[in-house]
Amino acid sequence: MSTALHVVQHYPAAPSAVMAKFADRAFLDGRLQAAGGLEPSVNELSGSPAEGLILSMQQSIPASALPSMVASLIPGDPVTIRTEKWRAEGAGFLADFDVVIKGAPASLKGTMTLSPAGTGSTLTVDGSASVPIPLFGGKIESVIVEQVEQLLVAEEKYTAAAL
Repeated sequence: MSTALHVVQHYPAAPSAVMAKFADRAFLDGRLQAAGGLEPSVNELSGSPAEGLILSMQQSIPASALPSMVASLIPGDPVTIRTEKWRAEGAGFLADFDVVIKGAPASLKGTMTLSPAGTGSTLTVDGSASVPIPLFGGKIESVIVEQVEQLLVAEEKYTAAAL
């Protein structure tokens, strides 16, 4: 089983301007700080929007912010590592993304599409969370999707304000 993630974000700038922000380490550091979580860090920022951009970011989720059933299955504060591999696609950009939770049999994978929309752009995130644990897997998947949706809302606000 898996649980779907679908989020659409809107930005007041063209895809190239949004992608330029995604390629800026200071911006990424600020976005991670604004999104919350513990010990956020940019692990990798390589390439460029024109050649292909690889981003890897890490942050911990406080165990106290998780439902007790989920927190009991993962020791300490779960560390998430998100990798995005961006490439130019038509007038916009496309990324494959992967989120891994260290020490847990959980993952979130999908695509991100940054497309022109009027004078701005739209970022569409489609993915699915997978936790292969009998009985509890679906509940944990739902928590992962909910946490990622909240993170993406915070990131959208920060990005829109920075453009």
